[in-house]
Amino acid sequence: MLTQDVCQKVAAIVGQELSQRFAGQLVFDPITVIPAVDEYGDGDGEEYLRVMIVFEGDQDALDARWTSGLIRRIRPKLFDAGVTAFPSLSFVEKSEWPRLERSLKRASA
Repeated sequence: MLTQDVCQKVAAIVGQELSQRFAGQLVFDPITVIPAVDEYGDGDGEEYLRVMIVFEGDQDALDARWTSGLIRRIRPKLFDAGVTAFPSLSFVEKSEWPRLERSLKRASA
């Protein structure tokens, strides 16, 4: 199982990449990493990371072309940090986060 330390490393790596690209345009907080198991894939229950990126600011400032390549940019840094689980990224507007966070907590209870 993926540890809290691994989740914190992933959040820091993602946050650093986002801060470099969107400094002064958007605020990303929190970045929540949730270990998950793919139960629908090939059946072996592979672990992956649900990365919920909460942003505040003008959604039009999110460069879809850049964000779609974010996984490709962070994977080498994750490997360097010893993280082999695949990240699945979701961008969530700050106004939507409280509702989604409650839903995630209910699902994990």
